[in-house]
Amino acid sequence: MNYLSFIDIFGVEFRQQIHLNVKSQKSVFGGITSLLILATSLGYLIYILNEWIQFRLLPKSTSTMKANLTSELQYDEDAILFEFFYWKYSEQQSDPFNQQNNILTPLGIYFEDGQPTTIFSFLSQVESLSYYGTKKFGLNQFKLSQNSNGTSKENVREMMLVFVRCNQTYLSENQTCASQQEIDHFFDSAVNYMAFQINLKQFNSQTEVFEFVKKTYYFSLDKAISTQSQILLKQTQAFIDSGIILNSIQEETFVQDAYILTTSASINFWKKIIGMDTYFNMIFRLDPVSEELNIVYPKLGEVLAQVGSIVNMLMILKYIILYYNEKLLEHTFIDQVLSFYFTDYKQIKKSKVNYDKKACSILVEQAQKRLVYINIIYELSRIQLFLQNHFGRKKLQESHSMGILLKPPNKNLNQDLEQALAQCQEENLEDENQKFHIQDFFLLSQPKQLLNQIEDQSVRKHDPIITPNLNHSLQ
Repeated sequence: MNYLSFIDIFGVEFRQQIHLNVKSQKSVFGGITSLLILATSLGYLIYILNEWIQFRLLPKSTSTMKANLTSELQYDEDAILFEFFYWKYSEQQSDPFNQQNNILTPLGIYFEDGQPTTIFSFLSQVESLSYYGTKKFGLNQFKLSQNSNGTSKENVREMMLVFVRCNQTYLSENQTCASQQEIDHFFDSAVNYMAFQINLKQFNSQTEVFEFVKKTYYFSLDKAISTQSQILLKQTQAFIDSGIILNSIQEETFVQDAYILTTSASINFWKKIIGMDTYFNMIFRLDPVSEELNIVYPKLGEVLAQVGSIVNMLMILKYIILYYNEKLLEHTFIDQVLSFYFTDYKQIKKSKVNYDKKACSILVEQAQKRLVYINIIYELSRIQLFLQNHFGRKKLQESHSMGILLKPPNKNLNQDLEQALAQCQEENLEDENQKFHIQDFFLLSQPKQLLNQIEDQSVRKHDPIITPNLNHSLQ
């Protein structure tokens, strides 16, 4: 079992008491400073914890760009990824995307491995109303993929949004085309613009939710010139660690940004591929460069460490207080030691006479030297040699067998022990010098009343916080 005690990390060292039940020198000044430090630290801790609970402490975020040879985007959410509608700035204008008297039919064409495969009409998709009062169409489910190895077009899936002159082939039974006169009037009577909106996702670190950010672009619609656009969708894979103590990672993949390149061409530019004139073309492609986003919220240990760093800054004040308490202890201790030797030391120290001041300074300097640890050992060695010289080695050896009996024979200790210990009759000292008594335990101890008085006066004298009360108490 003794071996177990060697690994005890909670061992304590013996600390000699300065005064009764006091093992370290403390002061009012140190107490006030400690109270201020504790109050400031506690207030800052409460503030930081509240900021942490409210997610107002910024998380650590790292972003890494990655070039992917192959990647895929599977969009299937309630929120629509992109929408388009006609910018109607005059009541005389007609909405070209009306299902009745339709002028322009928006079509979606999927290209797989460079070849058109599926064609569908947006007029049959879910519609809503724009803030211009025109029909708004979009898409919330589609799939894109890319292959950028440069050797083949396999596993490449793209989508094209095109506006073509109304063709009954792509309309449902309850939808009709406008007349040629209405179509010509649409292009000739006004400057026509189409609004295109794309919803991009962004992560809100304060609410810990993904929010949609809408970007809007405007494109012109002309009778003879077709707008050609390419839009690259940039995909982001986010890893969000919101654990309090341990990791708790949430993974999310979303479209974070889009890049649009725009040119122009004649309306029959795509006629050889899709077999019709187009007034607007937008090809959706997946960007081969993606982003990896790592978001780590501060954990409890980091929050406490942040508070600890501020507390450490405040604890710089402790060196001032330690120096002050050290000097206070030194002066108090020296005053007590000098009072043991010189009964009038306290009166002389209060004197304003230069000679008395000089004498006290010399005494203090000598007392400092006497209190050096090696000097104390030296004085004890002198005492031993002195006793041995006067009483002999045998008498000193016999001292190891000497002691005081707490319960002497033929003695009744029914009375209170503390009262028995306090009884010390000076008139019996000469008669009882050949044997030991309980009272001998206090024989060389300083009277308790005098000891308390010296300690109190020494502390009051050197502590500037309570010095103003000293003169009043002495009076």
